[in-house]
Amino acid sequence: MKTSAQKPSRPVPAAIPKRLPAKLLPEIIQKRKLLLCLDYDGTLSELTARPSAARPVVRARPTLQALAAHPQRVAVAIISGRDLATLRALLRPEGQVWMAGSHGIEIIDPRGKLYSQHASVKARAEISKIRAWIKREVPLRDGFIIEDKRTAIALHYRNAKPAPATAVRDGLREFIEMRCPSVTILSGKMVDEVIPRGLGGKGAAVRTIMKLIAQALTPVYFGDDTTDEDAFRELREDGVTIRVGRACRSWAQFRVDSPVKVVAALGELLAKLNTDGRPSGP
Repeated sequence: MKTSAQKPSRPVPAAIPKRLPAKLLPEIIQKRKLLLCLDYDGTLSELTARPSAARPVVRARPTLQALAAHPQRVAVAIISGRDLATLRALLRPEGQVWMAGSHGIEIIDPRGKLYSQHASVKARAEISKIRAWIKREVPLRDGFIIEDKRTAIALHYRNAKPAPATAVRDGLREFIEMRCPSVTILSGKMVDEVIPRGLGGKGAAVRTIMKLIAQALTPVYFGDDTTDEDAFRELREDGVTIRVGRACRSWAQFRVDSPVKVVAALGELLAKLNTDGRPSGP
């Protein structure tokens, strides 16, 4: 069985992001329309021992709702690893909100139109094999949580002890490398997610939404996880990228400390919109 030390390395960002400057977002929105993109877990909600317990922090939902009431100046998008059904149940979005679930495999626009990437027959069959492998090999009583999204499967090991977590993760990786070439693993904060190879990606999801909106937009992206790093890399040349959480190396340009600080930054943006008093679109 392969160990974690044998896994191929990925490019590591060299810089620790600066703190998000006060008033930066209000200054930008004076000049151009924003595409405001936000991850969910760890960005709009605190991380929890059980994913089902994660709820938006205080003022997150009403602030998003108020921002979405200004569609001429800001487009709001939630970009998450959660599947769309779960994400909508957790956030209960109102107004002009885009949502990208399962790392961008499925996107829904504010009018309810769904845009989905479809896995190959082979990838779907391999995910069924992995579902069966998990049922046989993963001891749920030892703290593992399985999040089955149909098109993807997430293995949460936050509540498992290090030794069994390492053994299960390495076993899953070895099974995929040997038996399931049409899928890949996205590793996040205490979670490994199996998705069809070549589908998804949060950076690609943002680009897709920008293309569908078909307007000149400046993307602003808040995220906290390693799965947000591809969006940070994708957008850093023509957008504003903000990592949420402790100071660490990241492709993001800026950082804030917590979901509460995210909502505070969004509140500053909303205050600017309200102060300007420009009429909102329908």
